[in-house]
Amino acid sequence: MEKKKFAYDVEIGTIMDYVEDHFMLVIKDETWSDEEIELIKKGATLNFCYTQDLAIFVLEGGDIDSSDFYFNIQDCDLKDEILEKELLDVELILVDGKNNVWYSKRKTLSLEQSKIILDCLKKQAQVGFMPGEYEVNIAGIQSAYEPFELEKFSKVSIKL
Repeated sequence: MEKKKFAYDVEIGTIMDYVEDHFMLVIKDETWSDEEIELIKKGATLNFCYTQDLAIFVLEGGDIDSSDFYFNIQDCDLKDEILEKELLDVELILVDGKNNVWYSKRKTLSLEQSKIILDCLKKQAQVGFMPGEYEVNIAGIQSAYEPFELEKFSKVSIKL
């Protein structure tokens, strides 16, 4: 079956952004197997974690290593649009090295899930990060914790 091409050219690894009215979480790997895709379809969990003024989405599921996605509301062009929303949407996309989409799932979060995430993002929006401080904070968290260990900071667990 012909695969759809991913609209953006991204590097191998994980990346997230707020695009076209939703959070887009992308994992790009050289290749994906049918088995990996079947396992992720059977169930993945996305935990929204908040610690040290860092908003982190952690994906766990299938045969994929836990993946962490960091989001800074202050660096987002659509900050005001996000903070005014009632319901949030997230989309997980798995892309191969040739930019083919192997899997995509979008979900609208519940009012309660959305409120918890938005409350954390509103708090993050008020933080006065010094230049470079945000990146230093990420490096500190990444050196202290593996992605799966961040679950202890989870505020919301989302079944995809």
